[in-house]
Amino acid sequence: MSPEGTLPRKGGSIAAGSGSPIARRLAEHWADRGWTRPGDRVVVACSGGLDSLVLLHLLRFSLRELDLELEAAYFDHRMRPGSATDAEWLRGLCGAWGIEFHLGRAPRAPESEEGARELRYDFLQALLGSEFRRWVVTAHHADDQVETILFQVLRGTGVAGLQGMPESRAPGILRPLLPFPRSELERYARAHRLRPRLDPTNQSSRFARNRVRGQLLPLLEEVHPGARAGILRLARNSRRVARALELLLASRLEEIVVDRRPERIVVDRARLLAQEESVQIECLRSLCRGLGVVLTESGTASAMEFISEGRSGAGIALAGRLRLSREFERILLVRAPKGEPGADHGSRGLVLALPSPESGEGTLELGGRRWRVRWGDTAATSGSWRWVAFDPQRLSFPLRMRGWRPGDRTRTAGGGKKLKKLFGERRIPRSSRGNLPVLVDREGWVLWVPGVHRAPGVERWSGTEGRTGRWFVGVTGANEL
Repeated sequence: MSPEGTLPRKGGSIAAGSGSPIARRLAEHWADRGWTRPGDRVVVACSGGLDSLVLLHLLRFSLRELDLELEAAYFDHRMRPGSATDAEWLRGLCGAWGIEFHLGRAPRAPESEEGARELRYDFLQALLGSEFRRWVVTAHHADDQVETILFQVLRGTGVAGLQGMPESRAPGILRPLLPFPRSELERYARAHRLRPRLDPTNQSSRFARNRVRGQLLPLLEEVHPGARAGILRLARNSRRVARALELLLASRLEEIVVDRRPERIVVDRARLLAQEESVQIECLRSLCRGLGVVLTESGTASAMEFISEGRSGAGIALAGRLRLSREFERILLVRAPKGEPGADHGSRGLVLALPSPESGEGTLELGGRRWRVRWGDTAATSGSWRWVAFDPQRLSFPLRMRGWRPGDRTRTAGGGKKLKKLFGERRIPRSSRGNLPVLVDREGWVLWVPGVHRAPGVERWSGTEGRTGRWFVGVTGANEL
């Protein structure tokens, strides 16, 4: 009987054999990298789709010389009907192929692709942390790399984002198919009569990555044949530039870093601020990458403002459980253990920078409340988001979302007014004032306090107005006042 996932073939053999072109090249690539030793346990992240099914088949039947103890893992995000059926199908396939199978399920459907990715990797890394498993192997290929880089370009990435996905990253994620285009995987699937599961969400234009894959990339190939190859060259060149920058920064980092440990870096504040501004930024981003965090533009702006203006004893939360704080003339970057927040919930002075009219998002933690913030030229009416609309031509960037500070002033129909007085007039309890996010412009004028005040010229957005010529800021994540 043929295993599930394959059609019967004459002679009864399902082994691909070393004659398969992609198998030969993958074996050479694997040996050149020296990723594994005979007997290593590896887990293949498998959805049952074409890419991961091909990878599982390659490692199980075509690369037997690697002598791996092979396992497979499926994570059910619960974001579409049929995902549980796919899990049971894959369980049966793994049983037929003699592969140990692991199943994880989200407690509830995540709200976004990013949330789904975090849950999936948490599940995979939990497997990696037990039973002496060497790698979690994913089926990302060259076309995925192109889409990732292009998506990063659209978001305004720097050199780090232009490098694309690395072949391997801590703590044990391996992507061996990155050199291979999807067309080669498709040929392998046809040659070995594999029958992958089809995920309808991969065709949905609701997801940005699908629009990049199905609409933007074909258009780019039409405008410039070979666009995919050009984007991959961009990634290789960016990795070379990033390596050169890393080497050039090494001497500067040696000057400013006082103490470096796996979860904690201490920096001499005065020596950092003595550097040229662009060097300050690259030093900070390099140090954060060393702690496993890639700062966004807004995260970088928030961190740099705190380093230059934050008071001793205060701190701010960055991405990935990373906390930035000041102790006299030393700056501390500390990555909190998983499960612990990266911020001092009681501290004022937490700042989220909105550096330009480009779209972005971030989080702000004030008085124990966590606020999600988004901004850009679109707004959504779903959920508990509060939005306001601006004429971007009348804004003085960069804007900042932060906690209330004594002396803050705003404009009203009757002229300028202290925010403290406004809070009193609106009967906002003193105990609640430190929990509220405040949006200020470059000059420090308060433009918006959600649920409390909108300065003249700031419009409430209900979803009925047209979006043309408008720029939006929205917050969610706290109880209504």
